[in-house]
Amino acid sequence: MRSERRIVAGLVFLVVTAGAAFGQTSGKSEDAILAADAAWMKVYHAKDLAKSVAFCDEQGSMLAPNVPIATGKDALVKAIAIDFVNDDLTWHANKVGVARSSDLGYTSGNVRKQFQGLFGEDYLRQGEVSDRVEKTGGR
Repeated sequence: MRSERRIVAGLVFLVVTAGAAFGQTSGKSEDAILAADAAWMKVYHAKDLAKSVAFCDEQGSMLAPNVPIATGKDALVKAIAIDFVNDDLTWHANKVGVARSSDLGYTSGNVRKQFQGLFGEDYLRQGEVSDRVEKTGGR
């Protein structure tokens, strides 16, 4: 009877520790996503159109407030160019998540957008932002 309890306790311990080990993701993936997000923010804030669009996939999409979704590089170029002319956008990721496979990740955080209205009045919009990152071609 005692040996059965020890075997059961050992199996429970093994299952719990194995599950915890498999559920952990490497901090390297999170760091890489945060670094890419910060690099994108840097070129976006500098209003470098070519470098800003280069961070996006050929079939990438962007959804800005009060405008239709922009999908594909050509649409992203137009949407980002309009944003550069009209707005001053900054964001800061404060949360990052990575799938166990490390093929999919996301960031979420705060966004701050300053822009001028039709009659020259200044506006400030603050909120939350979320980005999805997918590994393609081994990157």
